[in-house]
Amino acid sequence: MEEKGVQRKLAAILAADVVGYSRLMGVDEQGTLERLHERRQTIDRLIDEHHGRFVGSAGDSVLAEFASSVDAVSCAWEIQKSLATLNEPLPESRRMEFRIGVNLGDVLVEGSQIYGDGVNVAARLEGLADAGDIAVSGSIYEQVHNKLDHVFDDMGMHGVKNIAEPVRVYRVRLSAEDAPAKWRKKHQSRFPAWQWAGLGVVGLILFQAGSYGLWIAYIAMQETAAMSDVLEVRPLPVNLAPGMPFRSCGLCPEMTVVTEGTLLMGAGEDEPGRSSREGPRHEVRLTRPFAIGRHEVTFAQWDACVAVGGCGQQPEDRGWGRGNRPVFYVSWEDAREYVTWLGKLTGLDYRLPSEAEWEYAARAGSNTAYWWGDDIGTGRANCAGCGAGAGDITLPVGSFGANPFGLYDVHGNVWEWTADCWNGSYAGAPDDGVAWTSGECERRVLRGGSWGLGPIKLRSAHRRSDKITLRSGKRGFRVGLTLP
Repeated sequence: MEEKGVQRKLAAILAADVVGYSRLMGVDEQGTLERLHERRQTIDRLIDEHHGRFVGSAGDSVLAEFASSVDAVSCAWEIQKSLATLNEPLPESRRMEFRIGVNLGDVLVEGSQIYGDGVNVAARLEGLADAGDIAVSGSIYEQVHNKLDHVFDDMGMHGVKNIAEPVRVYRVRLSAEDAPAKWRKKHQSRFPAWQWAGLGVVGLILFQAGSYGLWIAYIAMQETAAMSDVLEVRPLPVNLAPGMPFRSCGLCPEMTVVTEGTLLMGAGEDEPGRSSREGPRHEVRLTRPFAIGRHEVTFAQWDACVAVGGCGQQPEDRGWGRGNRPVFYVSWEDAREYVTWLGKLTGLDYRLPSEAEWEYAARAGSNTAYWWGDDIGTGRANCAGCGAGAGDITLPVGSFGANPFGLYDVHGNVWEWTADCWNGSYAGAPDDGVAWTSGECERRVLRGGSWGLGPIKLRSAHRRSDKITLRSGKRGFRVGLTLP
């Protein structure tokens, strides 16, 4: 029975936040606050114009409800177009980009506030959207796709934290230029004329002969075309700047640029849980910028590699869901196969990060046990003892906040393979950030800890090794990239 004063209703929920807000504040606090105020004025006005109700804001986030799914998606579209115009005169490193999630679902209303699964799913969709993009749920898509003149990309099923069933996610295209080549003309077919002719012949044969095999071939043809779209290679952004996110294709890992700098690598003598393998602590100078994945590689990204023949391993998911959860049951050799395929696809030098690069990016300027401090706290990572319902299975990537460099899940979720051969201490380790390519090279270094482990193994300095052929439900990886 519902509490007195609490009402239940169906509503379209819009959730939005700023991508890389902490980085922007670190670069220019006053300017960032001024730009946020300006953009909030635009967002609030558009919510009102589309008959929505502003529910609340926490720092850089916005939550609104609408009685109409059409109004909610139209509002999200207008917000992104208006914000893009405001960003145009700014250098890319100072642009303030929002990501937006829209969901139709059941909500609980108490006074001016709303709660429930409808809100939770919208917030998760927001986390799945790229900078400047809109992600909507299948329930929204069913309501609007025949009523709005927008194109929706099916991004597949995604697990949502604390929601039993996975959610189908769609990306809303903002312009013709936003679309792959086949979509550049309004309402243009995804197949060229010769393919339609071929499909016509297939259809005639199917009608006459009822050939099930040819129908399967037709479906495969559609799936291949769809995969070609999401793997269409994008050029690197011009004038890459530290903290700038980018993707080399729609299903490629989202990367961020990490600037050069100095790392005090390893654990201090007095750090609780320290072992001899984490010392001696030493200075490492990374002399040039590099890029690293903002998230651990997901099942969706891995499955794309398998679908086109780039990866051989087909890992199971333990029934936890695929999509946006980190891939596991992949060995170091499997991870190398993935980055090799990614490099061939894009023409860029994708690779596994070195151990020093990993620690530098994970620490994000900190010298504490975790990037946020020496206490694991609650609701910051996925491990046994991390609280917030985490610990016994993987969670979708990005379920917790990013570090100041824009990386998610550097503590917990799954262990992450690095390029380095195993050495039992840092005696003789490289001091320039490159991978250590001597030692026990049949074993490689893993970092970050995983679900099911205690906080002590999630520390920034903690390290372990495994054989390069080992596949485990706790081993995954994120990718690195040498910038041209």
